[in-house]
Amino acid sequence: MTLQLRAIAIYSHAGERREVSFDLGRLNIVTGASKTGKSALLDIVDYCWGRSECTIPEGEIRRAVSWFSILLDRDGENILVARRNPGPAGKASDEIYFERGVEWFPDTPEPFAKNVTADGLRTQLSIVLGIAENKYVPEAGSTRAPLEASSSQAVFFCLQAQDEIANRRLLFHRQGEQFIPAAIKDTLPYFVGAMGEDHYLQRMRYDEARARVRKLEREFAEAKALANEASGTAQALLQEAKRVGLLPPEAFAETPAELRALLAGAAAPRELAYARNDDPAADLTDLENRRRRLRGEMQDVREEIADVQRLEREASEFQIEAREQEARLASIGLLADDAGDAETCPLCDSHLPTPIPSVDDVRRSLTALEGQLQSVRRDNPRLQARQAELEARRNALDEQLKVVQADILARISENERLRIEQDQFTEQARTAGRIGYYLENARTVTSDEGLKLAIARARAELAELEQLLDQEALEERLTTALGLVGRDITKYARALDLEHGENTLRLDRKNLTVVADTIDGPLALPQIGSGENWVGYHVAAHLALHGLFRARKRPVPAFLMLDQPSQVHYPPDRDVGEIDGKSDEDQAAVARLYRLLFDYCDEHHPDMQIIVMDHVELLQDWFRDSTVQRWRDNIKLVPVSWLRAP
Repeated sequence: MTLQLRAIAIYSHAGERREVSFDLGRLNIVTGASKTGKSALLDIVDYCWGRSECTIPEGEIRRAVSWFSILLDRDGENILVARRNPGPAGKASDEIYFERGVEWFPDTPEPFAKNVTADGLRTQLSIVLGIAENKYVPEAGSTRAPLEASSSQAVFFCLQAQDEIANRRLLFHRQGEQFIPAAIKDTLPYFVGAMGEDHYLQRMRYDEARARVRKLEREFAEAKALANEASGTAQALLQEAKRVGLLPPEAFAETPAELRALLAGAAAPRELAYARNDDPAADLTDLENRRRRLRGEMQDVREEIADVQRLEREASEFQIEAREQEARLASIGLLADDAGDAETCPLCDSHLPTPIPSVDDVRRSLTALEGQLQSVRRDNPRLQARQAELEARRNALDEQLKVVQADILARISENERLRIEQDQFTEQARTAGRIGYYLENARTVTSDEGLKLAIARARAELAELEQLLDQEALEERLTTALGLVGRDITKYARALDLEHGENTLRLDRKNLTVVADTIDGPLALPQIGSGENWVGYHVAAHLALHGLFRARKRPVPAFLMLDQPSQVHYPPDRDVGEIDGKSDEDQAAVARLYRLLFDYCDEHHPDMQIIVMDHVELLQDWFRDSTVQRWRDNIKLVPVSWLRAP
C-alpha cells in the first residue's frame, strides 16, 4: 500500500479551478521563476493534511483562492481533501471536506461542505495510511505523556520546506516547533517498524496485567495486615469476654483454633437471667407515698398532743391562781360582814370615789370560780386520757415509719443491684456482638486463600508480556532499523559527494540529526559546514528513511516534497533558468542531487514519489521528462485572470 499525491487544486472565489497534476511513482519537478507560487504547493499539502495553522504565504494566493484541495492516490483509489482558505490574516479554517473514491476534482467548489473536523481528518488519514493502534510509552521517569503515532507525525517525514531543507540544525519538518521533536522521537520506532503492529495490544495487555498484579498484591497485603490485626483483636476480645462474664476467668487458648472456639462460645446466644421482684407493693414510688402519708399523720398527732398538753397546763394554772385568790380573801376576813357601805373604805372609812363590790358580789364570784374549778377538775382526766391515746398513736406511726424507711432502703439497694446487673448484661451483649463481627470477618480473611495463587498467575503473565515488550529488544530493533537508514545515508552522501561522506553516517534519534562517525569522533550535521552538505544530508536522510518505509511497507505517505533544494547554489530570488549541470561545481552539485532523486524514484518505482519545487532547469532529457510544471512567462499557480477579477 502506498499513498501518493495525484494532484493539487485551488479554486477562485468565482468558482474557477486551477490544478497541478503529478505522476505517481516518479520524480515530479515544478520549476519556474520566483514568486510564482511553487513553495505554496508544499504549504497547501500541509494545510490540507490537517495542520492547525495555515502557512500559505499572505498575498496573491490568500486573496484569490477560496478553497485549497489535494487529491491523494491510495493504490488506485482517489481521496479528495479540500479545506477553505482562512483568508488574509486568518489562522485556519475548520471547513474541511473529505471524500474517498472520487474521480477527480469537482469543477467548482460548490460540493465542498464541511463533513469532518481537523481531528477527524487526521483520523481518516491515519486509517487511509493503515496506521494500527499503537502507543509509545516513554522510559520511566520521563515527563512526556504516552503518544500514539498518527498521520500527524507521518507527514513530518514527507515535507521539506524551503527554510528547512538547508537548515543544519533542523532535519525534519516542523522540528523547530515546541513538542514536535519529542513527537518525532517517540513515533519513529513505530514508523521504522521497530515497534510491531501488535505492540499496542501487548502493551494494553501488559498494562492490564500490571494493574491486576498491583490490585491483587494490595488485596493480599490488606488481608495479611487484617489477619495480624485480627490475632491481636482476638486476644483482646478474649480478655474482654472474661471481664464481662461471658467466659470464666480461667479460660485460656493455646492455638488460634481454640481461641476461635472460645470466642464462638462467648458469642453464642444465651438467655439472660434477670432478677425479679414479686412484690408489686414494694415499688419504690408506693413506698415513698406511704412514708409521706405516715409523716403527715405523725405531724397531725404531734400537733394534737401539743394542744392537749397546752389545755392541761392552762387548767392547772387557772386552778392554782383561783385557790390563791380565795385564800387571800378569806385570810383578811372581808367576807364575814356584809354591813359596810360600798362607797366607804372598809379599812379607813374614807369615802371612795368609785364604789367597791359588795361581799355578796365577791361571794358570787367565788362561787362561780369554784364551779369553774370543779369543771376543770372534771375535764382533766379526759385530757390525760386523750393525751395517752395520742401518744400511743404517735408511737404506732413511728414504728410504721421505721418499717417503711427500711423498705425504701431495701428497695433502693435492690434497684441498684438490678441496674448493675442490667449494665452487665448490656455490656455482655455488646461484647458478644463485637466477637460475632470479628469471627465473621476473620472467616472472610482466612477464606481468601486463592490470592497467592492469583498473584502468581498474574505475575507469570506479566513476565511473559515483559519479554514481548522488552525495551531492550525494542531498542535493538530500533538500532537495527536506524543502522539500515545510516547505511543508505552513507550511500546517498557518497553519491552526492558530500563532505564527510566517506565516513560512516547515521541518524541520531536523540538529537534528530545526521552524525558522521569520523576517526576523530562523532561529527553532527550542525558541525558540518557548507549549505550543499546541509541540503545533501537532508535529502540523503529522507531518502534513506523512505527506503526503509517502503521496504518494510510502513504506514508513511510514499511521497517526499522538497522545496528549493538548489537554493544553496542559487538563491531563490535569482532565476537562473536552464543549466547544463556541467559548467561549474554548483551546476554539477545540483545535477548530482536531481539525478539521485530521479534514480531513487526509478529504483523504487512505483512505490515512491518525489515532488520538487525549484527554479533551476537542467537541460538533460530525464530532467525535462520529470518536469510537470514550468511556471514562467506569467504562468503561476494562481492565474493572472484571478488577480484581475474584482
